Amino acid sequence: MNHGWVIAHEAWGLFIKTHPELGYRENRQQFYNFLRYYKDELVLQDAMRRARGRFWIAHKERFAEVAFDLASGAQARLGVDQLRRAA
Repeated sequence: MNHGWVIAHEAWGLFIKTHPELGYRENRQQFYNFLRYYKDELVLQDAMRRARGRFWIAHKERFAEVAFDLASGAQARLGVDQLRRAA
């Protein structure tokens, strides 16, 4: 049974193919650079999780939606503390 969760770089690849207008490439280095800026927001919005404390998994639909909002500026970047206070 698949609940929409995949290895995170797989979700990244789907996101890149869906949104070529953002100019990202489908390689792991670009993915890790993206995570450097947006990992906390992706986790807080349950678009991405740490599996077994070792690797990242992502929800295919939620990752694409949240990543697009973050990358396009539709969602203002907030610090982790600000997001937690708002929740």
